[in-house]
Amino acid sequence: MMAEYSRALGNCIYKKRKELRWTQAYLAERSGVTEQTIRKIEHYDANPQMDVLFSLVNVLQIDPSEIFYPKKEEDSPAKKQLEILLTDCSDDQIRELIPVIEAALGIVKGRSLATTK
Repeated sequence: MMAEYSRALGNCIYKKRKELRWTQAYLAERSGVTEQTIRKIEHYDANPQMDVLFSLVNVLQIDPSEIFYPKKEEDSPAKKQLEILLTDCSDDQIRELIPVIEAALGIVKGRSLATTK
């Protein structure tokens, strides 16, 4: 059974690594943690020792409260994928996407309202 903190830790490490546009190999090199350990953490399949956790939190400059007091709302895989896509965008690109997303939502929500009537 996966410990509750494993998901919060894995998501936090993955999200921060993607924000920095680092590969698992680069994070491993910077932190002194093996790439395999990072992969296991990101797939919720690890219970790292304190020295590993400290190194990752330090190198990635993560606020430990993000790991130990995560938001209770779990993102769906679709939301996580969208978040990852947006992480790779600049602020200007995101601003340009907002009206497109709003228009698409209007279409999708309109279609879903029509199908429920």
